[in-house]
Amino acid sequence: MATIAILFITLLGVVALIRWGGVEERTVAAVVLFLLVAVRLVEPWKIDTWRAGVASLDLGFLVVAILLALLRDRWWLTALAGFQAIAVLTHVVPLLAQHRHFTWTGVTIRLEVWLLICLTFFAGAWESRAARRFDRENRKDDANDA
Repeated sequence: MATIAILFITLLGVVALIRWGGVEERTVAAVVLFLLVAVRLVEPWKIDTWRAGVASLDLGFLVVAILLALLRDRWWLTALAGFQAIAVLTHVVPLLAQHRHFTWTGVTIRLEVWLLICLTFFAGAWESRAARRFDRENRKDDANDA
């Protein structure tokens, strides 16, 4: 049930990014949609208890988030990159505590962090919409000043 709720929130966030977002937001939406499919394909790739396939996808998403945060002036992308960095770091837990049954600790933390990431999707949609509104108002003010 929790997985369905998280998937539903994720899809709502992605729809918000596509509907109200700009290029940055739609790029993240496309990557997330890719991740939703790809994670099922790479889930079996494990080294002992370390989920190498999922870890590589999370690392790739972190790289995309960092690049977008550095190249674009959207504050929500910085939060996204930070939360994704936490998710990537949780993949280190099974490597540090092998055979100590901490695998589910990392998975649980990743699920919780994913909800924070989903919240940033809604913030990103709002920021994009607000940025367009501010641009329109600035152009209108500039036209009135001329």
